[in-house]
Amino acid sequence: MTEDTFNSLDGGGLFPRLQQRYGLRGNPLEMDTPFFPDGMRHHALEALRHLCGFGDMALLLTGGPGSGKSRLLAELVRSESSRLGFHRISSAAMVSVSALAKDLRQVARSGASPGDNPREAVYRFFRWSETRVGKGQRMVLLVDDADRVPTELLRLILDGFLAADRAKAAVPVFAGEDRLVTLLGIDDSAVTVHQVHLRPLTREEVFSYLEPRVHNAGGKVSELLSPARLSRIHDLSQGSFSRLKRVTPGIWLDIVSDVSKQKNVKRIDFRQFRLPALALLILGASWWFVSQQYDETVALDSEALPVPDRVRRSITIGPETPEDMSAVEDVPVLTEPVAPAEPIPEPEPEPEPEPEPEPEPEPEPEPEPEPEPEPEPRFIPKNAGKYVSIEQMRSRSKGWTIQLVAGNLEQTALNVISRYPSLPELVYTKGERKSEPWFMVLHGSYATKEEAQKAATTLPRALISGTPWVRTTEGL
Repeated sequence: MTEDTFNSLDGGGLFPRLQQRYGLRGNPLEMDTPFFPDGMRHHALEALRHLCGFGDMALLLTGGPGSGKSRLLAELVRSESSRLGFHRISSAAMVSVSALAKDLRQVARSGASPGDNPREAVYRFFRWSETRVGKGQRMVLLVDDADRVPTELLRLILDGFLAADRAKAAVPVFAGEDRLVTLLGIDDSAVTVHQVHLRPLTREEVFSYLEPRVHNAGGKVSELLSPARLSRIHDLSQGSFSRLKRVTPGIWLDIVSDVSKQKNVKRIDFRQFRLPALALLILGASWWFVSQQYDETVALDSEALPVPDRVRRSITIGPETPEDMSAVEDVPVLTEPVAPAEPIPEPEPEPEPEPEPEPEPEPEPEPEPEPEPEPEPRFIPKNAGKYVSIEQMRSRSKGWTIQLVAGNLEQTALNVISRYPSLPELVYTKGERKSEPWFMVLHGSYATKEEAQKAATTLPRALISGTPWVRTTEGL
C-alpha cells in the first residue's frame, strides 16, 4: 500500500471517515504530545541532556528512517533551552566549507572578516564557544540529516571540536541513519564520540504509543487497538513512527486488510509454461528416436555367424618324417617329470661393523631470566582533597551515590567541582571505559536508593537535568 493511497482525499479524506465511523474528537496520529518515553527514548533523551551539558565527547544520534530522531532533538531543545544554547546548522550551510564558515561567523560574531580562511573560521568558532561556559550557558550544534551532508564538512566540524577544550567547547550532535558511523570513520574503540541509537518499536511499544492518543481523541482502545489490528499495524509499520502514521488510518478503515488479501491471491498464468512444455516435448521426441535406433542396432548384432568345426592337427618336424603323415591325430606323450634344480645357496652377508658411539651433546646454556615488567605509573590526582579511589567507592557495601558528570578528561571533573564550591560533598573518582581513563563526579553516599533520590532533588537545577543517575557504588 502506497503513501498516496493512505493520504487520499477522495471522499473527504481519511480523517472525516474515521470521525464518522468511530466518533473521534481529534486525529490521534497528529498528536505530538505527550512525549513517548518507551522504546529507550527517555533513556536516549537523558543521555543527550547529560552529555550536552557536562560531557567532553561529540554525539551521534542514529536510527532508521522515521525512528523519531528529529522529534527527540525537538524535545531536547524544548526542555533544555534555559540551560544550553542551541544552534541548528541549516541545510544551506552544509553545501560547502565557505557556507559553513559563514553560518558559524554569524553565530560567533567574533569580528572575523569574510576573507579569512574558511577552515580556520570553523576552528575559531569552537575556541570562541569556550567562553560561553563562563557565562553559564554551554553551546550545542545540531546537525540533522547528517548522513546526507558531505563527509568533508562532518569531519571538519568534528576536528574543530577535538582541537578545542572539549569540556567547554560547543558540543556537535550529528543525527542521521546508521551509515553515519561509516561516513565519519568511527569504530568501537573511539572514546571521543558517543553514539545513541534508536531501535524500532516492538508490538507492545506501538500499543503504548497509540493508547493515550486514541483515548484523548475519544476512541475505544479495545476496538481500534484490538490484537488483530495491532498486529497488522506493527507488521506494516516495522516499528517506525512515520510508517505508523501512514498505515494506521487505512487499517482502522479496513482498507489495508482488503488490499493485502487481494495481493495474497495469486492468479496462475499458464502462458508462462509454454516454453518449458515445448522443451519437454522436443526432449521426449529425441529420446524416442534414439531408442529406436538403439533397438535396430541390437537386433542386427544378435544374428550370430556359424562357428567352424575345430580340427586338431599335429606336425612332426625331423629327417625321417614320412610325407603322408601330414595330418595325424594328437597322441598324448607321457614324460617323466623333471625334478627342479636345487637353488644355489646365496653367500651369507658379512656382518656390518658396529656403529661408533656418537659424542654426547654439550648441555645448552640456561636461558637468561626475562626482566620483570616495570610497574605502571601510579595515578596522582590533581585535586587530592576531592579525589576518592574507585576501590574505596566499591568497598562501600550496598551503598548508593549520585553520578553527575563523566568523561575522559580529569579537567572535566575538576571544572564541575570548582564551579560548585557550595557543594562540599562533590568528589570524583577514576575508572576505565574502553581501555581509556573514565572520570566520574559523584555526590554523597546513601544507604538506600530512596534516600539518594530525595537528596538529588535538592541539587541545583543547572547541575542536573531530568532524572539524575542514582546508582550503586558497587557498580562503578
